[in-house]
This record gives sequence, C-alpha cells and structure tokens, in this order.
Amino acid sequence: MRNNDGFTLLGIGSAIIGLIGLLVFSPVITFGFAWFGGWILKLCVGNAIASGMNLMFDTARFTPDFIPLACATLATIGKYFKSSQTNSNKNERR
Repeated sequence: MRNNDGFTLLGIGSAIIGLIGLLVFSPVITFGFAWFGGWILKLCVGNAIASGMNLMFDTARFTPDFIPLACATLATIGKYFKSSQTNSNKNERR
C-alpha cells in the first residue's frame, strides 16, 4: 500500500498544478484565438469597420490595424461577464 501513496500524491499534485495552469493560461488562449479572429475580420472587411467606427464616433482614430487588438481585448474581458443562464419558456419572458 505504501507504493500507491506516492502515486496518489503525484496525481493530486498534478491536478492542482493543471487547474492553476488552466486558470492562468485560459485568458491567454482566449486572447490569442480572438486576435486571430480579429485578424481575419481585418483582412475581409477591415476598411469598412474602421470607417464605420470613425463615422459613429466622429473621429479618425480607428484604423484596420486596430481591429485584432480590439477584438482580443473585448473577448477576454467579455469572457468574465458572460451569462450561462437562459430562459426558453415563452410564458416567463413577460
């Protein structure tokens, strides 16, 4: 039985380290995927988005190069404010 105690402690330690690693690297992974999505968006319709933002906010600050960083930042922040509760009952919507 003494031999299994070492494996049990190793498994618990690995689980704790894995959980901490997931909590630390989850925002980094989210930021990376959202930046990539923003980069694709920039390639497809970047000029239209930039000119639309400049028109809405009456400025000339927004450029297509800004889109990947903005998408990544908003996705990372928005990840912490998302709601997982939904309501599909039509009677309770009123």
